Amino acid sequence: MYVKISIISLFAILLIAGASTPSMVSGEGSGSLSPDLADKYSPESASCSFPDETITFSVDNNTYQFGDEIKISGQVIPKQSTNFADQSKSLVYVTVPKFKSTFITPSDSSTPNVESTSTYDEDNPSSMAATTDLSILDSSIRIDECGNFETSIKVLPLIFKNGIYVINAKYLDSESQIDITVIDEEFQRGCFAAQSFLSESGRCGDFKGESSDVAYESAPMPEIILTVDKEKYLPGDTVKISGQIMNVVYDDTLELTIVSENTTQETVEPITKLFTLRGEEPTFSLKYNIPNGTAGIGTYLISAISHLDTITKTLIVDDESIVTDFAAEKTTHKKKIISKHNRITVSEIQISLGEETSEDKILLPRVLQGSLFTAARGDEPSVNIQISTSSGQCVIGQDSICAVNDSTRKSGSIYELVQIDGENYNVRYTGPDVRLEKFTIIPESSNTEIDTKNWNVSILKDEQPTKFYYKVSHVLFE
Repeated sequence: MYVKISIISLFAILLIAGASTPSMVSGEGSGSLSPDLADKYSPESASCSFPDETITFSVDNNTYQFGDEIKISGQVIPKQSTNFADQSKSLVYVTVPKFKSTFITPSDSSTPNVESTSTYDEDNPSSMAATTDLSILDSSIRIDECGNFETSIKVLPLIFKNGIYVINAKYLDSESQIDITVIDEEFQRGCFAAQSFLSESGRCGDFKGESSDVAYESAPMPEIILTVDKEKYLPGDTVKISGQIMNVVYDDTLELTIVSENTTQETVEPITKLFTLRGEEPTFSLKYNIPNGTAGIGTYLISAISHLDTITKTLIVDDESIVTDFAAEKTTHKKKIISKHNRITVSEIQISLGEETSEDKILLPRVLQGSLFTAARGDEPSVNIQISTSSGQCVIGQDSICAVNDSTRKSGSIYELVQIDGENYNVRYTGPDVRLEKFTIIPESSNTEIDTKNWNVSILKDEQPTKFYYKVSHVLFE
């Protein structure tokens, strides 16, 4: 009995002192809690600088290979505790709750790609089951008196596969997440099973000797396929949209959006459909009904948006029998002329809005629309558009003095009301950092022309190739 009591007492002492069982992932803070540090261990401490959020953290890279370490560092706003047996206020919990997508790795003849229901497949770990338990990576890290914490996670090939994973850090009821990518081309052909060993770096094929060197092919990277059933559509048609995420075991959402850029004054509300996709190379589909009549004429952008990539397909809906009969439009404008200016590559463009004449009728400028296309992917953040009037007022741009800096699309609205040279205008803007940066400027009043006749458009860039397009709609007011 005396021995049992001693063991229980020792266990209690260890529990209070914060002892924990060892884990495959370990982390230690640079300091520890003790009663004499209680006055320092609070946001009121003058010696500490705290973040704006309750918890924030970062990782040392975005992409890792097998054998690497994910180095994690962060800080919390620590909470005081009067009960020193309660360790929850001194610990941050770091977990890898799930993979968002795992890249499919084709196996060679020596490692058949067979699904496994176990934690890992000893014969072919490159084809582990999607149900692999990542809880073995969970760890708790003690924070110091200023809330700082550090830890690391070993990228072990029997635990990770090539793919995108979520790292989650939790302090009390607050959480923060970061996505990371794990990819190792040498491991993608099942070389662990083929060579029956791992090198010191944790990778396969990392050995000496010409006779042993083996060239491995890279597995195909994830790809989003987006298709429609026809090449041309008419107003009133149904578009059958289908897609698939190739070369991946996926476990996340995908957003499908349809945005209309019409040549008429009517605006078709954008469509957004959210799909929850799970499994190997999952598929998705949607049917979209194009509006009838002139409301359906125009350009439609269909976008599949995921954490892997964003793919956009463009549809043009046209019908000459309808285009030539704009009198059927449900607007007060009996005539309309659209002047288009395409593929402008210079960085400074002056736009002058004048009158147009049709059948002895004077048509006045009503709508100004433009789009900037950035040819090279990845250059979107460093290529932007700036639009100002001849008086010097910046209407759209990234400068703080510009009236519109970001996307105007919000819940229930796609325009932002802006006063330009003393008049109210509805301004629509996609925002920066997109490959096709678009804007629309139209007077708020329905039967009003654009009063500002001279506009300056600047393409802010270095040497990146771009193309600027704009069109002006002139209408007959009655």
